Amino acid sequence: MEGVLRMIRHTVDNATKKEAAVDVDGKAILEEIKEVSRQMRYIDQWFDMECDSDMIESCIYQREALSARYRYLMNRARQHELSSSPF
Repeated sequence: MEGVLRMIRHTVDNATKKEAAVDVDGKAILEEIKEVSRQMRYIDQWFDMECDSDMIESCIYQREALSARYRYLMNRARQHELSSSPF
């Protein structure tokens, strides 16, 4: 009987640790999504004000890189079944 109780306790403890790890990882993903969104807004504003063609090209490349990062993070958020209110 004690062996069964130890096994159940071990299983519950492991499940709790995994949930805590996913919760911390989920918060990090959501924070990174917010940061990437902020950077995308900044690049968009910079693009609107820039006049030099080389700098405009730089804005475009940076925006594309941020868009790829955003898509990656959104896929990770879906895998972890995360949701958040709009920021």
